[in-house]
Amino acid sequence: MPSPSSRQSTTLFKLLDIPIRVLLGLFFAFSAGIYFKNAIGGMAALDWSQLRAAQLIDAFSILAIGLYTFLIACLYAIRLQPVNKFAGIIPALTAIGGGFLVSAILLLAPRAELPLGWKIAAAALILTGNVFAAYALSHLGRSFSILPEGRKLVTAGPYRTIRHPLYAAEAVATLGAMINFLSVWAVIIVVVQLALQLGRIHYEEKVLRATFPEYAAYAKRTARLIPGVY
Repeated sequence: MPSPSSRQSTTLFKLLDIPIRVLLGLFFAFSAGIYFKNAIGGMAALDWSQLRAAQLIDAFSILAIGLYTFLIACLYAIRLQPVNKFAGIIPALTAIGGGFLVSAILLLAPRAELPLGWKIAAAALILTGNVFAAYALSHLGRSFSILPEGRKLVTAGPYRTIRHPLYAAEAVATLGAMINFLSVWAVIIVVVQLALQLGRIHYEEKVLRATFPEYAAYAKRTARLIPGVY
């Protein structure tokens, strides 16, 4: 039987979960709206008689980011209650840093003199990463979480071969963003963010192993991020 303090902690967590869902859901919905507005504005400004591949890919990449962000907003409203979570401030800060640090790149100035080929590559990476992230998110569904928490073990779709396809997709998009803002600071931000993501994976897998007995067998037959490599 749970102790009184344990029941109180559970009740408090459930009460806090509601405002957290609302605030983060609204934040991501607002962000998605901005991306959709920028994507529509970018497409409206295109000169279709002299269309360049970089401009078109860039507009679609912004649209893909908007779709991915909108999916996150929706999932915050319907996600499952966690079965288990990793206690401690370090895992929480690691997850938040891994999830949001890349946004600091937007504070830097884009490389105006970037060659056309690099611009196309950057936009293509952002588009590919966000489309695949949206695909992974559609399978993760109500189990989505930013903090290391266990809700439901998902093994379908891209999770059939990769344990963290969402993070792999985000890494691809992050690489594209780094190219767009190429500088020493952009590289530093991305390296630190990727290091935090690896730490986030460590804490997340620790929670999943403790929550789902079948996770050990699942981990043996899947890659962490890159099939055949890691």
